Amino acid sequence: MSRYRALALLLSLVVVACASPASDATESPGQARASGLPAGPATSEQVLHGRALVISHACGDCHGGGSNPAAPGWLAGARDDFPGDAWNGDTAWAKNLTPDDETGSGRYSARQIFNALRYGLRPSATPDVEITSSVPGQGNHPSSPDYLSPIMPWMAWRYMADAELWAIAAYLKHGVNPVVHRVRPSQGPPDKWASEFAPERIGTHILPEFPTEQEQLLVPERREQVLRGRRLVASLDCSGCHGGAHSPGQRAGWLSGSRPEMAAFGVFQIGPWATYPRNLTPHNTTGMGRFSERQIFNALRYGLRPGETPDVEITSSVPGQGNHPASPKYLAIPMPWPAWRHLPDQDLWDIAAYLKLGVKPVANRVTDSDGPPDFWASFYTPEAIGPLPAVPFPTANERSLR
Repeated sequence: MSRYRALALLLSLVVVACASPASDATESPGQARASGLPAGPATSEQVLHGRALVISHACGDCHGGGSNPAAPGWLAGARDDFPGDAWNGDTAWAKNLTPDDETGSGRYSARQIFNALRYGLRPSATPDVEITSSVPGQGNHPSSPDYLSPIMPWMAWRYMADAELWAIAAYLKHGVNPVVHRVRPSQGPPDKWASEFAPERIGTHILPEFPTEQEQLLVPERREQVLRGRRLVASLDCSGCHGGAHSPGQRAGWLSGSRPEMAAFGVFQIGPWATYPRNLTPHNTTGMGRFSERQIFNALRYGLRPGETPDVEITSSVPGQGNHPASPKYLAIPMPWPAWRHLPDQDLWDIAAYLKLGVKPVANRVTDSDGPPDFWASFYTPEAIGPLPAVPFPTANERSLR
């Protein structure tokens, strides 16, 4: 297995450790979203928006191609030699997301894809209808739902804005070339994951009102930016590794890092090296309080460890070019910065603002992570993680809207 494919496997196991609800920044707290199909056919703008979201949300790390739409196997599903992803004794294989009618997503409507992303309902078992509730047995939500495997992080993505989920569906339906590749069926328990996704386990589908007991607003003038960052932190599932269950306030330890009681998700074994998720709260000695917003931005955009990177604007994404360190010290695998670096600048600044200004500091000193002597540089070569920005649309794996 290649180093990058190993990274992808590890990421797929990490990203679903715990779901994180997020609300649309344009909504009032607690306001529900309508999920009706957008009026009119998909547009080129919508397809390009969906492409950006698919890249930045690391779909290709499981479904093929990493974060590079020009890479072989882009979104075509797990290869035959891929061992699959284990979850509580069952094994899942990432599906073919290309619009092939027989082996991919071509046989599903945009609404069925939307329902999979918002409610976790398997498209092959869910009709092309608007789902009226997120609770099994309420409205027309199936009383015995057939859910996607927990490896698929729909639990976090369901809190993205409607427009974002419809854009992803539009890209998968209209922006990707169909590839004939039949992926083996995934395994699952008899209840089709219903016990994993019971409402009392995964929480509500709207973030609690801000601020919770674990949050604060240090600069009232930046409230809107902090709320945007909160939505992004939640929908990108940061708490899945860094602590706090499904949303701020639901459980102690929101974003405060690895703890001994976190059991299997308190440490990630990457070959001979142990990685411990850091304390992201703004505590001055054990968390992020000693780092500037720019240092956090540089960590998300370039993967550079804030403890070893000064508060300066980085002028290149290639080691040794501009003022990018020639021997960079990267964040440890499985931090998914290779995908998140494709987020817009404003999104990354919003995340930094929330971590600095919207979270209460927690004193929790996390064990230092191990790592290879080159600080992961051989894993994160430009050839391995693809270019920044992403290659122009369409690549040989994509197609323009017809």
